Amino acid sequence: MSVSLQAPGTAPVSLPPRAAVPRTLLVRATVPSLLRLTAVEWAWMGACWLAMARWPVVAPLAVLVIAGRLHALGVIFHDAVHLSAPRKGAGLRLLEVLAGYPVASTWESTRYHHLRHHQDAGLPSDPYRRRPLHGWRLARAWLLLVGVVPYWVLRGLVGLLAWAVPALRVPYARVFLQAPAATGPADPEEVRACARSEAGQVLFHLGVLALAWRWPQAVAWGYGLPLLVASGFNAYRLLAEHTAEEARGRTLEDVLAVTADHGLGWLGRLGLAPRNVGCHVVHHLHPQVSLEHLPRLRAWYLERFPTHYPPPRRF
Repeated sequence: MSVSLQAPGTAPVSLPPRAAVPRTLLVRATVPSLLRLTAVEWAWMGACWLAMARWPVVAPLAVLVIAGRLHALGVIFHDAVHLSAPRKGAGLRLLEVLAGYPVASTWESTRYHHLRHHQDAGLPSDPYRRRPLHGWRLARAWLLLVGVVPYWVLRGLVGLLAWAVPALRVPYARVFLQAPAATGPADPEEVRACARSEAGQVLFHLGVLALAWRWPQAVAWGYGLPLLVASGFNAYRLLAEHTAEEARGRTLEDVLAVTADHGLGWLGRLGLAPRNVGCHVVHHLHPQVSLEHLPRLRAWYLERFPTHYPPPRRF
């Protein structure tokens, strides 16, 4: 599948299945770099918690900032999901605790559906595939997606039950891991590993409940409400970063058709698309490139394929 690009005053340029990108632009994420970014987000949240304690009047603004930083933790953990790690070492486990558990994610369960999405983006087998949405349908989809993060918290409890009761693993995989309903889980052992990994997430949120029992107002304003707002940010991102186009394969043309950049301005940096996750087209083209290096990579593609690279999406 190839497309001819015609720039003014030049000969047609064939769009290749994959572009020959300089290796200097393909900088991969590492666990230490992701832990460093995670520490920055925790520092911002800590500053907001201190500000809320000292000046309660700033609480509404602090909620928005904390929500953006929780969303950023999810984005950082999303980068960790793409690491070529055969198993979770100490650093990756620490990253899971600090960046994954606060947004109700585990490394195994996120990898289960997210890596399949990258492999089959825009194809009928894509677990994130959706139909065109406009008007009320778009608003309704956003309202449904706002509950995704609380739904993931519930996933932890169901996963623990599925770990202990094998009969529950197929429903767990279909409902919470987006396994195909017609065929069931592709790898029963992979589903078992996902279910086992939920133990840490459940312990984390039991700890949050214990803190809420002692300091209900502080936990509600400092974590509960920001988590719901972060879920709203995440819902926007899920709708913005993929189109309803149907891919015919896995070529450069397909990726450009089914993905979209978004949130490249200051609103994106604050909450809607933190840590450059809005550079979503090049992320799909090179999923293991660090989020810190996506803007440079995006600039390279814009320069080489200016007439075919999709413009940023805005709702």
